[in-house]
Amino acid sequence: MGCEQATEAPVEQEQSTLSTDLEPAQQSDRTTTAQTELKSGNMFYMVRDVADLQFKAGSYVEQLKQTQTDLQTAVDTKDTQQLQATAGKLQQQLTGFNQALSELNLKSQEIDQVRSNIMSANQQVLASPLLNGQVDFSQVDLKKIESQMVSVQAEMLKLAGMLIQNPDKDASSEAEPENT
Repeated sequence: MGCEQATEAPVEQEQSTLSTDLEPAQQSDRTTTAQTELKSGNMFYMVRDVADLQFKAGSYVEQLKQTQTDLQTAVDTKDTQQLQATAGKLQQQLTGFNQALSELNLKSQEIDQVRSNIMSANQQVLASPLLNGQVDFSQVDLKKIESQMVSVQAEMLKLAGMLIQNPDKDASSEAEPENT
């Protein structure tokens, strides 16, 4: 069983990389088309979009988790220098994460909505006093920042839940693209 799973994963990765290997001109045309013609309920597109999202933005999620831990440590120790350094690092990571998310060429409405929610949560964190040079502990709402970071993580879990949801649709939706 383990060998069979290992051979299936590269096939899925290969399918997602095939869509990213297009000429730049084709990609811009495809981006315009994809934005106007997002599909709803098609598991093939959702799986493809999730794989693309994980491939292009997954490293940011891991970095953000570590930065969140560093931020909490700085707050607990009331170390303003570490707090400033961590805030700068968090700002760079969130900006890069948003850029990676905006460059995704998604085909499903569901994953596009998750992306929008993540980007909105990121923008709220980026607008926080902490990331705008206000390091006065009396003005920094750490609970709000923490809840917004948790919101980003919750959206990622929601994304994974969508793939597990409705296994009956999975078989019928995957068969549709093969016939087209």
